[in-house]
Amino acid sequence: MNVSFEKWKHWNAVTCTVGQNTMVIGISAGPRILALRYNDGGNILYEDHTGFGVGAWQMHGGHRFTIAPENDDSYHPDNDPCEVTIEDTAIHITAKQRLNGLALSLVINASPQGGFYVDHLLVNKGSTDWEGALWAITCIPRSHVLSGSCTTNTISFWPGTDASKWKHADGRVTVEDGYFRGKAGWYSAAPELTAISHEGRLTITSPDKTVPELCVDNGSNVEMFVCAGWAELETLSKKYIVKPGGSVAHRQHWQFITRERY
Repeated sequence: MNVSFEKWKHWNAVTCTVGQNTMVIGISAGPRILALRYNDGGNILYEDHTGFGVGAWQMHGGHRFTIAPENDDSYHPDNDPCEVTIEDTAIHITAKQRLNGLALSLVINASPQGGFYVDHLLVNKGSTDWEGALWAITCIPRSHVLSGSCTTNTISFWPGTDASKWKHADGRVTVEDGYFRGKAGWYSAAPELTAISHEGRLTITSPDKTVPELCVDNGSNVEMFVCAGWAELETLSKKYIVKPGGSVAHRQHWQFITRERY
């Protein structure tokens, strides 16, 4: 994996290249995976230009790492510059430590299967136990065709979601095109989320194993949110209790394949 430091729009950023895939991680804040490109093509991820935020927290678009179940701590402002270190072949990008002692990092490495490993690392540097799940969220344009693997007959729909626009068949959940708003979650023994555009197919998988009873969102470890402007592909770890000095991680594997190759 080739790594370089550069400016990306108004961000200080780290660029990681594996084969023909380039990932841009913003380090002025976040961290955020701001862009994923194939060769010199366009950004596959969503870029937010609306200024959407929750309090002082800003979405920015792209990929973010937070904690679940959803509460105020899920939208902790991560507006400070990140610390960047390189260890062996991996790059570690760590947000400013929170007042409660939590330190959240993205660890990026090349995958032997192609594409990138994206590890979400939480370290408890505080004085009390932390309990919750690691929550990995990727924003993509709403125009993509979205689906996810599903190994349960139970689909949870958030309030205000029209369940008729979500289809469950042949081990997958798909959502219709459109400008409606909604969110669904479910359990998958082998989480996989896909977003297909005219450029190709982005696949995000997680090898982490859990059971519905250990998932913090009604038994869900896979979730999908849609609205008029963007969509979010989400995976969650099982629930952890992390003692002071302890750490846990949630892994994703990202791979982009052009239309000519699938």
